Amino acid sequence: MQLVDFTTLIAACSDLRTDWIPGRIEQVYQRDRYTIALGLRTLKGRGWLTLSWHPQAARICLGDSPPRIPDTFTFSDQLRHQLNGLALVAIEIVSPWERVLDLQFSKRPNDPAIWHLYVEIMGKYSNVILADANNLIVTAAHQVSDRQSSVRPIQTGQPYELPPALTGTPPSLTESQERWQERVSLIPGKLSRQLLKSYRGLSPALVRSMVKIAGLDPEQSTESLTLSDWQQLFQYWQKWLEVLGSGEWGV
Repeated sequence: MQLVDFTTLIAACSDLRTDWIPGRIEQVYQRDRYTIALGLRTLKGRGWLTLSWHPQAARICLGDSPPRIPDTFTFSDQLRHQLNGLALVAIEIVSPWERVLDLQFSKRPNDPAIWHLYVEIMGKYSNVILADANNLIVTAAHQVSDRQSSVRPIQTGQPYELPPALTGTPPSLTESQERWQERVSLIPGKLSRQLLKSYRGLSPALVRSMVKIAGLDPEQSTESLTLSDWQQLFQYWQKWLEVLGSGEWGV
């Protein structure tokens, strides 16, 4: 399964905000040890929002209705107790280029959020964490003790803290082609690999697609690119950033 990168996450959030905010929580169902489904109702209809913290397939998306078998998981029972009947009023990216979402819930659409459901889509470190209005953790799909991690324990009653920041440079529309090219080509290597190593927020699938659209081979060495090649690739790089900023996914 393709990993969820920052671009995929932004696109998913844009679609969900358009069609499902605000939406009333009618049901909470846990499909398996890694997947929660939130039953949403809006003025336009009903649907199931899937949240998964699977190590290889973490995601947020609309999904099928759950099977008609009992849900015996403790995590979903805790979410059901706190969120049923509330309105999902916002889905926010908590920090630029970080794959963490803040799903906010309140009694009515214009009221302040009383619950925050943090969805962390970070590979094997993925998690879903419920915090109250004071940002104290009430429950988590996967609790992490002090012995398991001295860097970031995740336990009930403790304040919610963001994951450690990703390494790598965040892409920016203000960066010049000269600086961008210098960063990517500093150490000769495969073009796709050097892009991935140079910037955060990218995935192998995104990089391969961008390079191929520019008429280049993802496996070719950065040393083999001509000035025209670099200019063409930089144009698509900037267009990608422009689309991220605008949310116009049909461009």
